[in-house]
Amino acid sequence: MRRFLVSVVLLGISAGVVWRIVTMEASPKSGFSGRGQVPIAVECAEAIQGDVDDVAIFTGTLAGIAEVQISPKIAGRIESLQANLGDEVRQGQLLATLDDSEARHAVTEAQAKLAVARAGLEECQTNLETARRELERVRTLRERKVAAASELEAAESEVSTLEARKRFAEANILQQEAAFRVAEARLSYTQIAAPISGFVGKRFFDEGTMVSASTPILSLADIRTVKTVVNVVEQDYAKIRLGLTAYLSVDAYPDREFEGHVSRIAPVLDLDTRTAETEIEIPNTDLLLKPGMFTRARIHFSTHQGVTLIPNRALVKREMKQGVFMPTANNKQARFIELEVGISAKDVIEVTGIQPGQRIIVLGQHLLNEGDPIIVNATSEISSF
Repeated sequence: MRRFLVSVVLLGISAGVVWRIVTMEASPKSGFSGRGQVPIAVECAEAIQGDVDDVAIFTGTLAGIAEVQISPKIAGRIESLQANLGDEVRQGQLLATLDDSEARHAVTEAQAKLAVARAGLEECQTNLETARRELERVRTLRERKVAAASELEAAESEVSTLEARKRFAEANILQQEAAFRVAEARLSYTQIAAPISGFVGKRFFDEGTMVSASTPILSLADIRTVKTVVNVVEQDYAKIRLGLTAYLSVDAYPDREFEGHVSRIAPVLDLDTRTAETEIEIPNTDLLLKPGMFTRARIHFSTHQGVTLIPNRALVKREMKQGVFMPTANNKQARFIELEVGISAKDVIEVTGIQPGQRIIVLGQHLLNEGDPIIVNATSEISSF
């Protein structure tokens, strides 16, 4: 019996200890729920209503609207150069001349061969007319039983032979005429003219240099209008369209923007970069922009008006969700609110999920989790950012 009473007393004591431990752990510490940590100091700002521009920045390199390298079609010695570095030239203007003595000799030779071929044709025609008259005479005599059959056959054979010679002479004339045109063309190749209007960007050789065919001797660039090719990422490809205004800046003129427009859009995306080449043209009447300059192009897609805006820095991610932390009504705890984001511009971003005027935590939010205790800096209670 005594053992039974001792067991009951011990069991009661154990139950009391367990109940005390449970009640102590369940009770809040320092008046805060959550993890029981020291409150985190934060600063707040109010979401605002405003307009935001959908703008993208691209980089590229300027080039002339047309750039060509001037090369001779035949090999030869440069006899003269009528253009130098930086000169402005017009389409069709003579730029260089090659030594044409050999080409002129070739033209003279081709002309002589053509004359011989034409003389040969005239001879054939004369002989053929004579042979045809003889054939008619023999046929008449044969009908009168005066001429032998062999004479008629010989006359007919002569006419056939001369007709074949005439056809050969006519073909020879065509061949010599073609050779003459080729020789004239090669002679014309010694005069090198500008295919476009523009400025001489480079001069590779001087007078007296021997050059081979297709070797560049000058480069021309039309820079009255310049262009740049930018790579548009896939998410912006659906928004890009012909005629969109683009504002370009270059390091040479940091305080000035140049206005251009989207002129061409690639119909396919590059498989490696998932970008599409897009060409922007910029008028350059004052010739300030030069090919080779690095440029930044700002393209304005659209404007979203009257939307809710918050600072970019307020956004955080928790458990693969993007949103912001907001203080509770008593400013004692942080509450995570998931948001949908839209256009981002400069330091602000468009969001849905909260209303203008609601307070969000903009400093200290990266240290927070749902329900963490906070202390709001009273000086941060501002309505804008």
